[in-house]
Amino acid sequence: MIKFFRKIRQKMLTENKFNKYLIYAIGEIVLVVIGILIALAINNNNEENKNIEQEQVILKQLKADYKSNLLQLENKIEMRRKLISESLNILDITSKDISISQDSLSMIFATFFMDPTFDPIENDLINLGNIKLIRNDSLKQLLSHWNSDFKAYSESEKIQHDHYISEIIPFMKEVGIMRNANHVFWKAQELRMGFLDKGKSDQILTIGKSPKEIDVQYILKDSRLEGLVTFIFTFSQVCNLEGQTLKEKMQKTIEILENEIKK
Repeated sequence: MIKFFRKIRQKMLTENKFNKYLIYAIGEIVLVVIGILIALAINNNNEENKNIEQEQVILKQLKADYKSNLLQLENKIEMRRKLISESLNILDITSKDISISQDSLSMIFATFFMDPTFDPIENDLINLGNIKLIRNDSLKQLLSHWNSDFKAYSESEKIQHDHYISEIIPFMKEVGIMRNANHVFWKAQELRMGFLDKGKSDQILTIGKSPKEIDVQYILKDSRLEGLVTFIFTFSQVCNLEGQTLKEKMQKTIEILENEIKK
């Protein structure tokens, strides 16, 4: 009988050791899992902090680029306003048969020398795919649509530029006002806005007026003039309307950028 109770006691002790070992093993496994989870959390946190730092660099660079581009765009819009104004001036003169001086006509054609084309800074940070680091969805959408928005605007600009090269310049050469208009253009800083660092340069040379007399009435009565200035007026206005839409999107982008950048 005593042997029987001894066997039961031994069996219980053995089972108790096994239970203790099992608990110990489970505890070890839990500690390892917790350690792995903590390491992953620290690694993820470090990666997140690194991404946030990179995002801030991108946001600050984008803000600088967009502000510079906005300034340039506003400059081009102002140039086209001058083109619109002088186009209406010419149409008014020709319609009412108003007499103007050679110098006044040269000033108007000097304005037509302006060929405003928007050439924004391309941001390589976005082109390299870093846009995924930007967390603000509204900002990401605006940045993603930038190329298509700019393309739509630049297509109208190209039409106007091609007309400038193929029609306006040849006309000025043919009617004999090219040299005088060129002379006025390089003398008048306000006409060079947005050109050669907004018209500022260490040295601006002019070729002087032509010694030949300009036939003002011949130019004003040329049947092609009305069509030329009507085109200048139309596409300057088209480009400015599209440019205004682009400007508003750029201003919205800058506003979001400023809110996202840590002070």
